[in-house]
Amino acid sequence: MKLRTCLIVLALAGGCGSSRTTAQRFPGAPLTFDRAAAPPQAVEVADKVIAAAGGIDNWNKAKQIRWAQQKVENGKVTVSGEAAWDRWNGRIYGKVETPEGTAHAALGLYSDYAMAYIEAKSGKLEVLDGPPKGQAAEALLLAFRLDIAAMTMPFLLEEPGAKLEYAGTRKDGEKELHDLKLSFPDADRPHKGLVYHALVDSASNLIARVEVENPTSGERVGYELSDWTDVSGIKLPATRKNLGNGDLTKSSNFRIGNPDDNLYTKPVQ
Repeated sequence: MKLRTCLIVLALAGGCGSSRTTAQRFPGAPLTFDRAAAPPQAVEVADKVIAAAGGIDNWNKAKQIRWAQQKVENGKVTVSGEAAWDRWNGRIYGKVETPEGTAHAALGLYSDYAMAYIEAKSGKLEVLDGPPKGQAAEALLLAFRLDIAAMTMPFLLEEPGAKLEYAGTRKDGEKELHDLKLSFPDADRPHKGLVYHALVDSASNLIARVEVENPTSGERVGYELSDWTDVSGIKLPATRKNLGNGDLTKSSNFRIGNPDDNLYTKPVQ
């Protein structure tokens, strides 16, 4: 069993007995965020955001974040499931409940690894390959680029390799919002090609909205963040409202701990 576990970790995370002491990041990523390369005003606001959300030390302790999730459209729950981000090994997992059973998928953020299977209500397992597996991987990656990025945006502001800029202020009624612009190098495949705007409430230092744009396609999506929830010392927005269609993503039962390899590997049939 120990050998089998080691082989799994070797395939997905780069080897057993690694001396790595930080979360897995894209190839060639710097060890720390380059504060000197960002405008002082942007860094000042980002520091306040991170402190209000629990601090970078607590974030660095979060090797894996796991949570239950629901999609709510027109006041009705349309999709229920679960998600996890194994930050330590660079993997994400998603589970969706369907009338036929439960669909599972996992993806390596910095590798070509992907896995998907369906667990029927009878208990029968069907491992997916070819286009169905590819579609599941694409959907999972899109969720990571958009919704999960919005949920964890306070800590992405000073992620190693990130380019942080100050884009001025905006008004939201009586509130003044700082506009922090964030982008990542092409080597960071999960975030490649996207530009994020974190709109920060200057009074609370919490992020009120996140806007994501794709300059190449012209696509843009926005999320309103609310229901900030304390999770082992860090704060995450349990509700994200899609500003385009009004749909809600509601998260609950947050758990932070060590990675669970069983989530990311094919089941034994």
